[in-house]
Amino acid sequence: MKRLTILAITLLILSFLPKESKACDSCNFFEYSLLQNRSYFGLFYRHRNFSGYNQYGNTSPQVTTAGLSNAVFENSATNSYTPNARMLSTTIPDHVVMHEPEGTGLYVNKTKMDWETYETVELRGNFMLKNNWNFAFLLPYESNLVYYEKLLDLPNPVQDTTISVKGWGDLTLAADYIHYIYNSKARHTFRPGIAITAPTGQSRRVSDSEQLFDPIIQPGTGSWSLIGRMNYQLFYTKTGANLSFSYKTATEGSQEYQFGNSFNGSAVGFHQFTFQNNWILVPNFGGYFEHSANDTWEGEKQALTGGDVVFAQTGTDLNIKDWTLSFVWQTPLSQNLNGNQILHRDRLSIGIIKSFKL
Repeated sequence: MKRLTILAITLLILSFLPKESKACDSCNFFEYSLLQNRSYFGLFYRHRNFSGYNQYGNTSPQVTTAGLSNAVFENSATNSYTPNARMLSTTIPDHVVMHEPEGTGLYVNKTKMDWETYETVELRGNFMLKNNWNFAFLLPYESNLVYYEKLLDLPNPVQDTTISVKGWGDLTLAADYIHYIYNSKARHTFRPGIAITAPTGQSRRVSDSEQLFDPIIQPGTGSWSLIGRMNYQLFYTKTGANLSFSYKTATEGSQEYQFGNSFNGSAVGFHQFTFQNNWILVPNFGGYFEHSANDTWEGEKQALTGGDVVFAQTGTDLNIKDWTLSFVWQTPLSQNLNGNQILHRDRLSIGIIKSFKL
């Protein structure tokens, strides 16, 4: 009966996966599970950095918008950028402030000084029922910063432009079925599952000039998402491995923007050290992969979205009784992005978890 349940859930997950794999970098379900499957509450902090390009200067797609000519863009390299530092922060809606120039009058002269950071503080709850069913929720608060050294914002080019967007992200609800195969030395755990992300976040944040920020840097998406997941864990004496993947598909969201479907996978090995009776240290090392394709905006493919990234990953869990401190660091090994996008840099995740029994 248990094997039939696993098979049924797995087939259900696969039925939602389209033939072509697409993705958005920032959207996929970020999973954490204790060494022993238990209920817990956790508070997590995640930080992602981006900087640098494959090419510098006016290399973005040249877009003609209402009242603008191609000559404006062709000559923008010679434009005089005024030292008009400014901070775009949130208030009420009108036009769109895009941090990439597709479909708008915002145009970036890409330099080595440009950067982006995305920070998330996330509350998570995980609940085990009858040792085989697991239910979870994730509620994030997002703080996003985008900086450009040189920006052509017509009619006058400016320098030192920082776009700042903060707010609540979308709520995720998840359910897994856990199947165990144990023997005297090893234990195998299989966890197929499904998650749904609801459009509860703030997806229409605006600047002080009453312009909507673009959907990529909004805290919420304004869309529904379905995530199929599979996790396998092997634990042999005090050494183990964890393999997982997730695949996400989303509906069209705020501002007629639709994030592409996404596939993420990871493989991590770990070893458990016990000392002073109550302390457990579990260092881990492995890799993480993201595959992406283009998003669409108003039905048009967005050239500066999507691609493939491979990260090296290392981290550790420190456990004492019912408390766990988790640390994960990722750094890109290779990346093949669509168009001249800003490049991925290091990522960090820190979590504090209190486990309990229902």
